[in-house]
Amino acid sequence: MRTLESIKYLFPYLFLGHLVGDYVLQNSYIAMRKNKDIRVLTLHIVIVFLSQLSFIFGEDLTLKSFGAIVILSIAHFFIDIGKFLCKKRFCQTWYYYLIDQSFHIATLLIAAIYLGKDVQPFLERFFVVILSVAVFNGYFLSILVHFITSNGIYKRDYVGYLMRMVAPIFYILNIYAFVIYALACLILVTIKPSKSIILNYLTTIVSTIILLEVML
Repeated sequence: MRTLESIKYLFPYLFLGHLVGDYVLQNSYIAMRKNKDIRVLTLHIVIVFLSQLSFIFGEDLTLKSFGAIVILSIAHFFIDIGKFLCKKRFCQTWYYYLIDQSFHIATLLIAAIYLGKDVQPFLERFFVVILSVAVFNGYFLSILVHFITSNGIYKRDYVGYLMRMVAPIFYILNIYAFVIYALACLILVTIKPSKSIILNYLTTIVSTIILLEVML
């Protein structure tokens, strides 16, 4: 029971730190070069480390929590080094992407169990949960759908990011607001139908419901 409480309490902070460092703060140069240049990969890991640290930062930041983030970042490096070394087509598929991110999520869960409630971050947990779901919808799902549809070279779609990132806000307001949001997505899909757009908004609606129900 204490393990589940630890995961539920701290995981959103670690999850958001991972998402911001691995997606939001990763520009096109890092995304293109980190699998080819060890120096760029190292820079990426430093950014992830700083992102993770910033979201668990609080008055009681201890050597234990700092060390946990260091170890988490090292684990991130070794997970990413697999993609760095892998030159096979398999490593460019959507299922490898899910496997890769599953390993990252597993390390976050382990860190959450280890740290428990010893860490008291400054940021309000409710806000962190909403923000983590927003970033997950905007960035993680966008790249996953890109891999599935193989729709050319991936380009950041900031309008699409915004449309998907507001989903948790509507869900939190009330069920009617979320239904209106879902209908708006349906209209958008009807106006400009494509496999990638349909998958993006379908997965956004599903992930919003599941992640918020689990983390809140």
